[in-house]
Amino acid sequence: MNPEYHGIYAALVTPYTSDGKVDYSELQKLVDHLIKEGIDGFYVNGSTAEAFLLSDEERNSTIKAVVEANAGRKKVICHVGAISTDLAISYAKTAEKCGADAVSAISPFYYKFSEAEIVQYYQDIMASTELPMFVYNFPNFSGFSLTEEVLEKLNKNRNMVGVKFTSSDMFLLEQMKTLHPELVVWNGFDEMLSAGLIMGADGGIGSTYNCMPKLAHKVYDSFASGNMEETHKYQTKMNQVIKVICKYGVFASVKEMLEMDGFAFHGVRRPFAPMSEEGKKELRHVYEEIIVPNR
Repeated sequence: MNPEYHGIYAALVTPYTSDGKVDYSELQKLVDHLIKEGIDGFYVNGSTAEAFLLSDEERNSTIKAVVEANAGRKKVICHVGAISTDLAISYAKTAEKCGADAVSAISPFYYKFSEAEIVQYYQDIMASTELPMFVYNFPNFSGFSLTEEVLEKLNKNRNMVGVKFTSSDMFLLEQMKTLHPELVVWNGFDEMLSAGLIMGADGGIGSTYNCMPKLAHKVYDSFASGNMEETHKYQTKMNQVIKVICKYGVFASVKEMLEMDGFAFHGVRRPFAPMSEEGKKELRHVYEEIIVPNR
């Protein structure tokens, strides 16, 4: 296990004001709250943050706000991925200037970029900064699946430290960790945290860890202590919540549950739909029945 990067990291959601602007003050309150709840680190400006619905200025200001609120207490990984290499580099430089610990990037999407072009994209980002890089493997959204061959090429770069593995291909996760034990591999699908840990993941980065960090940590801690029965028990509890979260939209649902803890997040950005009254009721039920008792 890498002594620097392991455990449970929250892929931070983005709070908005009542008029739809990013609420940096509320975001900083969330950072402080999650640290008190035992979170091990943060993943900023990723899918969960609605990153591709944010402006350049908002993405840059978000990383500044998170690093400031964190104040060196936990690790901060900043997602800098973009369809344009130059834009990704500009985000990476901002992350470095602000004091982030590492960067991460989804592969360029929409166009059918070649494997060579994707490798060069990562090499160019890594050449632009001294920060460590976590490749963000999310084939369901990006249309590109990281392979052992691509990883081998990227691993020759001194800045390459690991992979955020958001895929259900547990065989590939295991192979990557077995072939490259020096790399950090993060499990990306929260509902498969225990499976990822069993297959060699060093920890998890996830959306739902915003609203149930302690329950997620119980999965991680039970596994670390070798108690597989407890690991499965807590994963099952998490999945009862995740099932409802997925039913009504991950980002809106996570924010709705944080509002139950007293935050003001004001929903999600269009074209994402606002939370329904039915969804609020179901989320309230699992919040009271599962999340609160496991704090």
